[in-house]
Amino acid sequence: YHMAKKDTICRPKNQGGLGMINTKHMNDSLLVKWIWKILKAPNTTWYKLLKAKYMPSGNFFCSKVRGSSQFWQGLYKVKHLFKWGAIHKVGNGLNTFFWSNIWFNDTPLKTQFPNMYSMSRFPNTKVADNWVEDEWQVEFRRSLTPTEYDDLSAMLSSLQSCHLTPLDDVIDWALEKNKSYSTKSLYSCATDRGVRIRSSDSVWKVKVPLKIKVFLWQIDNNRLPTALSPDKVVGRGALFAVCAET
Repeated sequence: YHMAKKDTICRPKNQGGLGMINTKHMNDSLLVKWIWKILKAPNTTWYKLLKAKYMPSGNFFCSKVRGSSQFWQGLYKVKHLFKWGAIHKVGNGLNTFFWSNIWFNDTPLKTQFPNMYSMSRFPNTKVADNWVEDEWQVEFRRSLTPTEYDDLSAMLSSLQSCHLTPLDDVIDWALEKNKSYSTKSLYSCATDRGVRIRSSDSVWKVKVPLKIKVFLWQIDNNRLPTALSPDKVVGRGALFAVCAET
């Protein structure tokens, strides 16, 4: 008797699942939506209240979580998920972290240059802090070896195309075409990293009753409640062919 795991059942249908809601992933995605709204800094009363209570510096990621409400602690538990899709377009660099945010190329600088990050004197520094007199400067905890200095030169050389401006930093959401956050996009990414399975679409597009579609899904995932293999129970290809013609 083959039972499907919860993670498999709760995947979206285009990812090979049954489309049932994974409540944990959905709750996390809804909480991340609050982070998105907070970082957009709207001119609303609720934002002003949160800023006055939790964000005196004006930055969510620099706010204090100790002694805060369960809601605020919940946001901090899922803040790493926000970075899955957040891309920073740097203006003045005041609200973008130099090492940990994605603002240059497709990955954080700490991922592109791990040796440089491990020796950084200020790992939580902002982009603006490293832009001094119209050039990039990075402070380290010790002197660099010749090999490390070559890595630093490579990093600084690659950053030469980036310059700060008087404009504010802007955050886009890479998981949506319109660059705006959606709960659906993060939920899909959280379930098997959003990988779509083309063959699974054919199961749900067949014009047959829902119970037949679920039966086809069980066959395709080897989850029929029988000791026999799906190929022995029924001709797998033949069944799909017949249903496709109906």
